[in-house]
Formats: sequence, structure tokens, C-alpha cells
Amino acid sequence: MTVSAKIEGKYLNLINQICKLLNSGGDLMRNMNMVLIMLQEYLPVRNPALLIRDNIINKYFIDLAPEISEDEKNQWNQKVAAMSGDPALMLQHEKVLYPDEPDYLNLPCSNRLKENVVATIVQPVIYQQHNLPLCILSLMVTESDPLNEIGKIVHFIADMLAVSMIARNFPVAQIQDAYHEAIQVPRIIDNIVGQSENMKQLAEIIKKVAASKATVLICGESGTGKELLARAIHNNSLHRKAPFIGVNCAALSESLLESELFGHEKGAYTGAANARKGRFELADGGTLFLDEIGDTSVSFQIKILRVLQEGQFERLGGTRTINVDVRVVCATNINLEEAIAAGTFREDLYYRLNVIRLDVPPLRDRLEDVPILARYFLDKLNQQANSDIQVRDEDLIRLQSLKWYGNIRELENIVHSAFLMQQNDHLHFQELPKSGALTQKKAVKAKMPLFAPQPLADKTVLEKEEISMIEQALANSGGIQIKAAEILGISLRQLRYRINKYGIVVRNIHYAKHD
Repeated sequence: MTVSAKIEGKYLNLINQICKLLNSGGDLMRNMNMVLIMLQEYLPVRNPALLIRDNIINKYFIDLAPEISEDEKNQWNQKVAAMSGDPALMLQHEKVLYPDEPDYLNLPCSNRLKENVVATIVQPVIYQQHNLPLCILSLMVTESDPLNEIGKIVHFIADMLAVSMIARNFPVAQIQDAYHEAIQVPRIIDNIVGQSENMKQLAEIIKKVAASKATVLICGESGTGKELLARAIHNNSLHRKAPFIGVNCAALSESLLESELFGHEKGAYTGAANARKGRFELADGGTLFLDEIGDTSVSFQIKILRVLQEGQFERLGGTRTINVDVRVVCATNINLEEAIAAGTFREDLYYRLNVIRLDVPPLRDRLEDVPILARYFLDKLNQQANSDIQVRDEDLIRLQSLKWYGNIRELENIVHSAFLMQQNDHLHFQELPKSGALTQKKAVKAKMPLFAPQPLADKTVLEKEEISMIEQALANSGGIQIKAAEILGISLRQLRYRINKYGIVVRNIHYAKHD
């Protein structure tokens, strides 16, 4: 009997979409998580979960579960790790557990949800060659009529998962140590790692706002992981199946940025041989992430404002109005209130963006996360290089003594450097006190005062120092601002903002250079 004969036509679209997803390539774990989300969206089921076998401990741990919090996962995994055995190891066939039967998995679930559960389906994903469950698919059914059909669907999807996992060499290389990951690298949400209270609070806010389509403004210093937060918002939203499209506004000139965001028609400019969709069109139905929004020009901000207000725009060189339904998430390391006062950022756009604001704490304000992040980066490097480099606890403690003005990006770079220079299969950080942390002078250059206001007297000194650096760069570049921006390591728009802010007369500096 064919699959189509076994499964009602209304569920065939789900099967086809999952088949395309698993055959599309990309990250296997992310694809499997998407399978769980799709099951929940198409079927009357809740609490879908994948339990993956740990070869070392020989137990099954919760790895993917969209409705189960990280804390609940960790608690459940710790209980399993402490058990003398694992009942899941004996599972060779599908089980349907009804409310009056004992649930030997006993996965985390709210009492309210349990009241509406008709049955729990537990389906092993079997590697037929060795009759070994690679993982276990569990879900709770909330309607009785389609129970048999759902059982068939789950069985078929388990076979597809097994084929995909085997094709990706999963049994050999990709069975994860879920217990150690849960204990040693606590993930608050998605790839956001840490255990500090301020990050936990931020994660809770993300979970609350993700369900809406309100515009989000993420503020924080460079290197704090603002894009990861934007992705977390998207991945926890109702539109997570739709695209997440990002663009760095500071990395492109205004003309290129306009073409990149809004697209262009054929012949719109020299070299435009074909029509091209912009990022707004590509992100239709999903999320558009505008990084460094504070670096855009005032004239360009008007165009962004129109899209946010009306949901429509025209391609460059075109006259046809294009309508889009896009959630916009923006990020900046610039103090937008100061930019408004300086006339470099539109106040109306600011209020349009600032519906929900997330302030990302710098790494020096969550030093307890430094060892966790360092281990996380080391694990990634070990996996990429197929190595087993270790790090001593005392070295991780040394990392906590630094200020990390370069934030997470600086920490990752230092771990990577130490990894390349490792000795005796261990990381060493001997030069950290001299070169590992940025000085406070460099932090000023990285725009620290914008997010950590200084006392008035100190701020005056810092401003004078910044003015001196700008004037010197302008002198060395002969008054050519784009060259001065390159010397300072900032964008041209950032330089112009500071010139206006401090009232620097560029012409005078240029003449002084050549007199």
C-alpha cells in the first residue's frame, strides 16, 4: 500500500514539506527542530520532542523540544544522568500511552496541557542495520479522532529522519553529548550562552515579544551578540519558517544600501542588467534585520520610515508599488537619543523603531558567563578541527579578571588565538594582562561612553581625547574624510556625526597640514 493510501490527503502537504526540508541540506539539527515545529503547526499535537542517544553514557537526553524550556530540559537530563539505567534504551517499537497508563518518559509538561492530552505517541527513530534507536520522537495528541492517522504520519516521519541521519553520517560523528552540553554550556535560548541573571531576563523578554510582530530595537556595544538576539526573536516567533534576512547598513554606501534593501529594475543604473529583488522582498512574511541602523543618512531614514508605516515601496528605477509584510528588527551601537539631538537621526523613525527595546549588557557586566562562553568557543573549534584541546579551570578564572571592552567578539578571538598556539593539548593565556583586554582609551574609540555614561569631569577629558584623535586623523589624511574614517576604524557617517557633534572645522585642519 502506498503512503498516499495510508495517509489522508490533508496531511500529504506536511509529508512533502518535511521531505523537502530533510533533503535540502543545511544544519541537520536545525532541520530536525523545524520538523518538530511543523508537526505542531499542522497536527493537533503538543510538546513535540526529540531525545537523542548519548553513546558515552548510553542514555537518551532531550535535545530538541520547542515547548520545553532550557531549565526544564536541564533538570530532566540531570535526572536521567543520575538514574542507574534508562527505560528508553529498551524501546524498539512505537508506543501509544493513554492518560491512565504510566508514562515512563515523564517529559516536562504543564498540568493544563496534560488535561487536554488524549494520548502520547513515543516513536523510536531506528537505524535498521543495527536495530538501534538513533533518537526517540515523542509528542502529545490533543484530539482523539485523528489518532490513528497521526500514528501513521509519525511512523513515516521517523523513517525519513532515520534516512536523513544515516545519510549525514549521524551515528558516527553527530550524536551529541546532550548531558554535558546542558551542564557545561547552558543555553538560555537558541545559541545565546550564559547563566547570568541579566541574560536570563533578556531571554525572557525575547520569548514574550517574539510572538508579536512589533518592531524591535536592540542596543548594545559592538561585539555583544545583537544579531544572535535578532535571530532568537525570529526563531521563537510564529513566522520562524519564513526567511530571516540581515544586512549591515554601515557596510554599504547609501546607493548600494538602497539597491540592497529595495531591489532594482533592469537598467536602473549602469550594470543593472537584470531586475533584482531587495532584502525587503526576500524577507516577506519573515524578519528583516537592519544592523547598525544608526549609521544611515537622514535622507535614507525617510525611505525606511515609509516602509515601516505603509508596508510598501518601489524598486530602484521602478514605478510599481510593492507591498510586503515584514517584521523589522534593528540594532545599533550608537546612542540614538544623542544622534537625534545632533540632527543625524530622525526622531519619528526612532519612535517607530523603539516599540520594543532590548539593551544588551556588555560582557564585563556578566563576567560569570566568560568561562561558559570560552568553553563554548573551544568546543566549536575542537569540533571543526576534530581535536580535543582542553582548558584548565584556573585559566578560565583568569579570563574573568579582564574588562572585555571588545565584548564577546574579543573573547572569541582570544580563544581562537590560544587554540592555534596551544601547547600540550591545552590552551594558554600567558599574554592576557598585556594584550588580551582593550585599554580604556580604545574603549572610547569603540564608543563606550554612549552606553556607559561617565561623570561630567571624566567625560570632558574623554571628549577632548576623541577630538584630538579625529583632528589628527583628518590632518594625516589631508582633510579627506573617508580616509580619516579608515584611519580611525569607523564609518564615514560615524565620522561626520562626531565632526558635527564637536564642531570640528575640517578646512582649518587641512590648511594647517599643508602650511
